[in-house]
Amino acid sequence: MTDPVYRRLGVLVEDVRDIYRNKTAMAVLRFRPEDVVCVIDPTPSAEEDAVLRRVAPEVPVVSDVSEAIALGIEWLVVGVVTPGGYMPDSLRPQVYAAIKARVGVISGLHQSLQDPNLIALSARYAIELVNLRKSPDAGERVLATGKARQTRAYRTMVVGTDANIGKTTTALGLERYLNRERPRRVKTGFVSTSQDGRLVTGRGLAIDRVIADFAAGWTERLVLEADRGGVDLLVVEGQNGVLSPYSGGTALSLLHGACPDTMILCHHPGRTHLRHTDVPMPPLVDQVRIYEALLAPLHPGKVVAISLNTVELDERAAAKAIQAAAKATGLPCVDPIRQGSDGFKVLADAALAGRAPRKAKAKVTARRGR
Repeated sequence: MTDPVYRRLGVLVEDVRDIYRNKTAMAVLRFRPEDVVCVIDPTPSAEEDAVLRRVAPEVPVVSDVSEAIALGIEWLVVGVVTPGGYMPDSLRPQVYAAIKARVGVISGLHQSLQDPNLIALSARYAIELVNLRKSPDAGERVLATGKARQTRAYRTMVVGTDANIGKTTTALGLERYLNRERPRRVKTGFVSTSQDGRLVTGRGLAIDRVIADFAAGWTERLVLEADRGGVDLLVVEGQNGVLSPYSGGTALSLLHGACPDTMILCHHPGRTHLRHTDVPMPPLVDQVRIYEALLAPLHPGKVVAISLNTVELDERAAAKAIQAAAKATGLPCVDPIRQGSDGFKVLADAALAGRAPRKAKAKVTARRGR
């Protein structure tokens, strides 16, 4: 699925000290800051401002939609992600104000743009509601058959030990590094599987909105379509974590639909429990084995590197966490956001090191009988 590239954005946040709750905002600020007019933070504080400065230092911050409209926004992006995908009541006045000012609204929440109040209000003021999690036609029953294994392009998938842990950031950053910074250019395509990836790239599908039986099939379709672009490498954006009680099904569907050759595993060293649950976080080395075992009957993909999220640690603690993860797994480990291009180089080298030449299809020549 392809979307327009939305510009002149005002990004609505709520308490950005929790960057995971504001992950849509973080994605668009990190990867499309040139299209962001301002951030709208209804409850600004010095601590929140410091977080925003680290991600997008040039983007101004205002406290309400009226100020954003004065700066010339054309679209309001709901930048928050909530358990179950509900629109926070505290943000509704800002969204209503944008609609009444005839500013379009873009949301990746499950519930928000199905709200009858929003639909009625948008119709009254003749503005567009863009649902980044729009489901494909229910009649399109797309079943996975393992055809992703046949792509010309090599497939690397960014997977995670949990939800909201850095997969989209790692995947988008890796694609950008390979296409823009790597000295020996590897033509790289991106397979977007989330509302955030879709907003940043203008294409893809939020797999968690697809009927469960067809999620792997839609993933396979996205991979095969991206392979037609004549790329050398496909970076597939993973979702959630296969052991999560509430979102593991999506992660498994993506794994089986994409059949990656290599995987980069994202992890947060400070997370003691799986997000929004009381389930203890399994050891990192166990999760490496589980991902490989779940994929093995279909395709021999391997976890080749660890992308660590150390945003909440100081330099010394981050270095210790990176060293510990590398020692526990025996794999290259970096925090690519903290380490920048040097970190992404490690991930790219690890992903490409396992690349084997694709077997050429046998050329069949008709032979006449004697």
